[in-house]
Amino acid sequence: MAVTTFQDRWRLEEFLLAWDAGAFDKRAELIDREIWAVPISDWHDDIAGRVLRALPNDRYRVTTFTLPAGDSLLDPDCWVRREGTEPVDRLSPRLPRWSPDDVLLVVGVSDETLDHDLSSKATLYARTGYGCYWVVTRDGVYEHTEPSDAGYGRRVLYRPGDQIPVRHAGSSLAVSDLLRSG
Repeated sequence: MAVTTFQDRWRLEEFLLAWDAGAFDKRAELIDREIWAVPISDWHDDIAGRVLRALPNDRYRVTTFTLPAGDSLLDPDCWVRREGTEPVDRLSPRLPRWSPDDVLLVVGVSDETLDHDLSSKATLYARTGYGCYWVVTRDGVYEHTEPSDAGYGRRVLYRPGDQIPVRHAGSSLAVSDLLRSG
């Protein structure tokens, strides 16, 4: 669902000026020059918090901040980077750009936006070179790996009862634990 805008297509610089000025009253993303609202349900919020708490963070930084992907600004539910890394660039005083090698995992919790998360967003993250992208759904967790300019080369659905690998940490998490709401 797109946010009503003053123009149909936004350049990154225009979006950043509006974002820095607080022009958006809800979470919003810039995806391929379009502004998209980020819908948040109670289920979404519960699951995002559960995933955030479950991810290993002893040698990693788990964050919920906006993540640039090419000329798009995506708002994943959380993502993991190497501890102690520095941004490679700054798009604005508040928004750093990270090396794809330092972004170890990107996680989106998907309820209303599943098709979009599995297609458009997956393609953007892959083109940027982010090595692993999870889409957490009510039915399981899609893991995307092997990024290229054409998208991710591998996508696996892990269902309740499965363990999803946390590749950067050499561990795994029970999908059932991640999907348990409340």
